[in-house]
Amino acid sequence: MNNGAMSLDGQADLDEVRRALKDPSVRWAVTSHQNPDGDALGSLLGAARALIAAGRDVVLTHPNGQAVPEDIAFLIQDGESLSEQPPDDIGERTLLALDCASEQRLWDGGAPWGARRVINVDHHHDNTRFGHLNIVASTASSAAEVAYDLIRDAGLPIDRACGEALYVGLITDTSNFTYSNTSPHSHHVAAELIELGVDHVEIARRLYQEQPAGRIRLLGRAIERSQILMDGKLMVSDLRQEDFKELDATDTETVVEVMRSVEGVESAALLRELNDGQFRGSLRTSRSDIDVSAVARQEGGGGHRAAAGFTSVRKPNEIYAWIVDELRAQS
Repeated sequence: MNNGAMSLDGQADLDEVRRALKDPSVRWAVTSHQNPDGDALGSLLGAARALIAAGRDVVLTHPNGQAVPEDIAFLIQDGESLSEQPPDDIGERTLLALDCASEQRLWDGGAPWGARRVINVDHHHDNTRFGHLNIVASTASSAAEVAYDLIRDAGLPIDRACGEALYVGLITDTSNFTYSNTSPHSHHVAAELIELGVDHVEIARRLYQEQPAGRIRLLGRAIERSQILMDGKLMVSDLRQEDFKELDATDTETVVEVMRSVEGVESAALLRELNDGQFRGSLRTSRSDIDVSAVARQEGGGGHRAAAGFTSVRKPNEIYAWIVDELRAQS
């Protein structure tokens, strides 16, 4: 099946990136953003496995290498490990950064972290183009979709393990193909990965039908504490450090998505208190005319039009009032 590499259309740096991927002498370090989600880890592992299968010298490195979220940790195979710092020989390597909208979401000190060259592969519309070479496809559903197109374009092998990682990235960033960023090409990529032997049923079960009990407890607490604002169109809530201790849980994955799914709610905001007292905010919206990433960027965050995040020193009620003002300004 060949449906074209749509995410690569019009990419000015494509020829140079293709040459690098094809060049057996290039040594690689592959990474993705802090606090990895399914697309970050999936695109990292998918790209790394394709390069390794092609005989390349590859190091897997990640700022949270020893703290991968439980629900996606199954992707890491025996013998694979993610070093928390770039390798000592990073000056001899090309750093391939996937699903990272800004260098601020990698290590301290800023790009290029001593790397010989940085290739930035992403799909966030607000990407800062921090690489020496940049493939930023803002119409793609996920970094995994862009990575798949690049791997195919360069003629690198995609085995089942590579495909599994890319499939996880694809379905998590489209929320199992329910978000508006899902395109016909996204479905074509999914079909090709399934044809390669990816067990989509098992992956869906692992991601969506094995919810950790702690996550469900935190969801209950968030719903219990929630407020409905803007005439029912906005649901907000927060989770505090005492909640995490009392409920013996820290996993808040999908909580804000459930809040957004409440009947009548068009946007949702979940605040999670960090150890230093700041709050990490997650924003979601189903409205095509609302850009929550524009809201998040005002607090140094970012993301997608429909899903974004930020960190703030302000208190929840102040943050809620700010979010209401920003959403009304866009309405």
